[in-house]
Amino acid sequence: MDTATGRGRTPGVLRRAGGFFVRHARGFAALTVALTFLLILLGEFTAAAGAGATCNNTYPGCAGHLSPVGLSIPQFVEWFHRLVAMLIGFFIVGNGLVAWWGHRGTRTSRTAWLAVVLLPLQVFFGGFTVTFAGRLPGGYSLPVQLSHFSTALAIFAALVVSFVWLDAAEGRGATRRRLRLAAALGVALAVLQVVFARGLLLTFWPRVQMAYHLFGLLEFALFLAVVLWGRELGDVDVVLLGTAGALLTLLDAYLVIGVFTITARVEAVTYLLLLLQVVLFVLLLRVAVRTHAGASGGTLLEG
Repeated sequence: MDTATGRGRTPGVLRRAGGFFVRHARGFAALTVALTFLLILLGEFTAAAGAGATCNNTYPGCAGHLSPVGLSIPQFVEWFHRLVAMLIGFFIVGNGLVAWWGHRGTRTSRTAWLAVVLLPLQVFFGGFTVTFAGRLPGGYSLPVQLSHFSTALAIFAALVVSFVWLDAAEGRGATRRRLRLAAALGVALAVLQVVFARGLLLTFWPRVQMAYHLFGLLEFALFLAVVLWGRELGDVDVVLLGTAGALLTLLDAYLVIGVFTITARVEAVTYLLLLLQVVLFVLLLRVAVRTHAGASGGTLLEG
């Protein structure tokens, strides 16, 4: 009888747990975006510190170890990166399930599940990079590294888009005030990124490089949000400026992740891209302020 009662209670417990996560879906989605953001930064630090190829071509363990005991410091960095990636993978899957449960059949759910679908591909590229590719002459090639980095960015972008649409579906979404705040914050982030640019004020050590990408990723997320808000508000200028900004931040990220030879010409291009990012955020701020008087500034909900 107790066993039967336990079986009967299980679906109720699951429903209550599911209801809790659905009620807090926005917070859970924001947490998933933040954790994925930190994971990308950790991956970039691992690569910049030269720790990505220190586990003797083994995966998922490191140099024959499943625990950090007995590992060197570079090996521990790579081992920790793998551990964090595994844990955050569960958050990405959980976010997809919560979006499906609460917003089934909507664009919010579909983009959250796009991140889930891309996750096994990212795991494959990560394992391939440090195992089979590591055993081949030139295995750490440009296509392998770009595939790993590009999939990580695609997952992050899908999560950001899903969060913005979820935000709109829950009654917040696009307003002129949000556009102004995003543009003002973007200007500050772009200026801060200049401080950490390669070859300017600071030596481009791994920590400096990670700080540089931190500001760049935040700018990329802001530009994505601005594009979606501009579409909701029907503002073509905002959409075009946001799209251009997102593409420029991506180009800058690819040039500085370490897979290309950094020449004086490449550095000059990155400086130009940083300047253009500042200009685009200033233009976005100008557009948002200019149109404030004639705009309703209301929230547009998800259709």
